[in-house]
Order: sequence, then C-alpha cells, then structure tokens
Amino acid sequence: LSQTGTFSVHDFRLNARGGDFRLSEPAAAEGAGAAGAASAGAASGGVEIESVADIETLDELGHGASGTVFRARHRTTGAVFALKQVTVFEPAKRLQAVSELRIMRKHRCPWLVALYNAFYEEARVYAAMELMDAGSLAELVEQHREAGGLRDEAELRRVAEQMLRGLAYLHEQRQVHRDLKPANVLLNSQGAVKISDFGISSQLEATGELCSTFVGTTCYMSPERLRAEAYSYSSDIWSFGLILLELASGAYPYSTSGGAFYQLLGQIADEPAPTLPAGHFSASLRDLLRRCLDKDPTRRPTAQELLSDAWLASGSHSHA
Repeated sequence: LSQTGTFSVHDFRLNARGGDFRLSEPAAAEGAGAAGAASAGAASGGVEIESVADIETLDELGHGASGTVFRARHRTTGAVFALKQVTVFEPAKRLQAVSELRIMRKHRCPWLVALYNAFYEEARVYAAMELMDAGSLAELVEQHREAGGLRDEAELRRVAEQMLRGLAYLHEQRQVHRDLKPANVLLNSQGAVKISDFGISSQLEATGELCSTFVGTTCYMSPERLRAEAYSYSSDIWSFGLILLELASGAYPYSTSGGAFYQLLGQIADEPAPTLPAGHFSASLRDLLRRCLDKDPTRRPTAQELLSDAWLASGSHSHA
C-alpha cells in the first residue's frame, strides 16, 4: 500500500490528492477524482478539500471498530468538518473502508451524512465528511435516561421522520444499511438527523433479493438475522423501531447483564417483541412500534409506508 502511495482495491483508488472513482462512478455523480469529490463537497454545502495537506486535525470526536473521527479544519478557508481515519492494514478494514466510501460517494441525500473527499496516506484512509456537531442518538438516549426516556412525541416524531426519509432513500437505491444503531444516527445544531456509517451496507441487485451474510451490531439486529435467515430492507425497519423505542423509554429493552451473547440472541429471536408502556405514550406511537417490531419481517411496513403513518401525520411539521 504505502510503497506506491496509492490505496487500491479493484477499481477503487485513493492517494494523498483524493479519490479516483472513475471506474465505478454512477452516471448521476459529478465528475471523477479529486475534482469530482470537491464539486460534491461544494454542492452539499461542504468545502473543497483537495489533499491531506489541506487538513488540520483538531480534537477527537469518537472512535470505534470502524475508525476514529476527529474534528478538523480546512487550512485555507478555516471551515470545520469531521475527519474519519481508518488504518487499512487488515483486509477486512480495507474492504469496509471502500464499501463506506463508495456508498457515501454515490448517494446525495439530505438525510445521509455527506462525504466531501477521501484520501490515502501512510496506511491510513482519511474521509472528510460533514460535521454533525450535536452528537448521536446514543448520546440523546443517555441524556434522557434518568427521566425515563424522551416523552415529547413531537421531538420523537422529528427524529423518526428524518431517519425514515434516510432509510426510504437507501431502500429506493436497493441498499440495506445492516448496522443501524443509535451511535450511527447523527445530529447537528440545526436540528438535522442523518444516517451514517455505511461500511457494512449491502447492495441488493433486485427489489426482491435477500441478504444472507451475518454482519452488524447484534443488539439491534432483527430476529431473522440472528437466526441466520435471509433478510432484506425490513431488517432495517426492525432496527429503526428498536432505536425509537429505546429513545422514548430511555433504556435498551433487552437484558444485557453479564454480556452473554447467546442469552441476548435468544431474547431477541424467541421472546415477544418489546413494547412501550401504556399511559405514557399515544396509542398511534405504540401501534407504529408494534408494527416495526413484528417478529415476521413480511408484516413490517416499509420506510415509505411509515412516512404516511397516522402518528407521523399527526405532527404539524415536515422535513420534506
């Protein structure tokens, strides 16, 4: 990798001057290479970052299995953005990094975190991305934990609607996220809610096709995935429902004491689906969650159907 200064996986190439997406670029995207990525950044309200040398790394925002995210500054304009760094010595990390960059490069959607450009230098991939400066839903859950959850249904509606718009877009593009969880749903100070972390997303070639691989975060996996059955877009709907229920109630609904994987797997796969308690929330919200968390994936509504749900329609706002 570092001997040539270029990171290459099949038709995908990166170097310190930016990405080369020419062989896999969809027709709808704007150009190729660093110039194309710069245009994408400008079009999405970002900044034109042309090389690693343009970047000043500031404080760490978070880290996980997929990499470390920093706040960073563009040396020329002073614009601040998020910089994700992934060390790509391991083959699995290389493939995951390429998967995420392909998806972020391909899709332009207000409800997905935007990619401005990507670079490779000294065995690290750098992705310059839109900064979501208000944290994640995981932090929002934590903020409301002691109060017993977020009881304001108008606020729950605002979060749910934007998540569903992001999922509806991905599913229209035949993309299953596969790792939807509170930490992968980001917020900014303008009130936007956006889906991130596409490293293990799967592209389905046909509308009725099913995934069969076992990847993602166990806690938010659908029952059919935990049973190693084929799954599709409805698995993301289960994850969405579980996230919304956790935000509303202030607690993850399954027992994770002891950290026993098979115990958690058994609860999700075999026990009745969790519900919100009656009396604290509207019947329409409880009904929406009941349908999202149906153990039968064929009975779950689609993201597009949920956007027309009575509970969402009862709100007076729209992010369309």
